[in-house]
Amino acid sequence: MKKISESILLFCLVLFSLAKSSGFKHRFTESKFIEIAGIVIDSDSLTPLENAKLYDEKGKLVSTTDSKGYFSGKVNYSEKGGIHFKIRVEHNGYFSFTQKENWANLGNVRCIYYFGLEIASGKSMKNSFSEMKLNKDLTYESVLAGFESVKNNRSFYHKLALAGSNNENVFFTIDQKYYIMSNTGWLLITSPDDKVSVNKKKIIKASELNALIKRKDIKKMSPSESKDYSYELFTK
Repeated sequence: MKKISESILLFCLVLFSLAKSSGFKHRFTESKFIEIAGIVIDSDSLTPLENAKLYDEKGKLVSTTDSKGYFSGKVNYSEKGGIHFKIRVEHNGYFSFTQKENWANLGNVRCIYYFGLEIASGKSMKNSFSEMKLNKDLTYESVLAGFESVKNNRSFYHKLALAGSNNENVFFTIDQKYYIMSNTGWLLITSPDDKVSVNKKKIIKASELNALIKRKDIKKMSPSESKDYSYELFTK
C-alpha cells in the first residue's frame, strides 16, 4: 500500500513538472476565447460580401461569410492579463484588413463586428473600416439590426469627406447641421454664429473661420467652458 502511494505521489510530481515546462505549458493553460459575429461588406456600396474569410493571428480560419455577408466564430487566446488578439479579413479582389484588439481581461465575451473592405484598385487602402459592438446576441437578426447605424455613420463620414475635398475650409453645413473640422476630427456646433477662439488671441464667429485659417493648420480643437466663446482652435 505504501509503494502504491509513493507511486501516485511520484506520478503527480512528474505531471506537475511537465505542466511547468514550456513544451507542455499550453496543455495546462485555460482555453479562453472571444465569440464574434458580424457582417463583411464592400466599403463603398455597403453591400454584403460572400466568401470573405476571417483568420486569427496564427492563420487559422475562424469563419467564412455566407451569401448575406454574415459570419460567426471563436477567436482563441490564452495570454495572462489583458486580452490580445487579431482578426484578418480577406476576400478576392479586395485589400485584406486586420483588426487588432488590446482589451482589459473581461473573460469570455461576445461582440459584433462590421468590416468594410475596399476594392484593391490603388496602391494603398483608404476606405476600409471596422466597427465593433459588445452584444450577447450574435444571431444574424441581431447583427442586421445594428447594421443600420453603421450605414448611417458611413453615410455621414462620406458626406464629411466630400465636403472637405478640394478645399481647406474649416466651417461646413451638412444636412442643415453645422460643423467645424480639422484633418483629424470634427465638432458638431449649434449655430454659424457660435463664437470660436483661435489660439486664445482672437474670437470670431464659426462662419468666419474659412476666411481666417486653413483646415490643415489646425493642431487641436475642442469645446470650451468659457463664457466668451463655445469652442477653441489652436494652430500652434
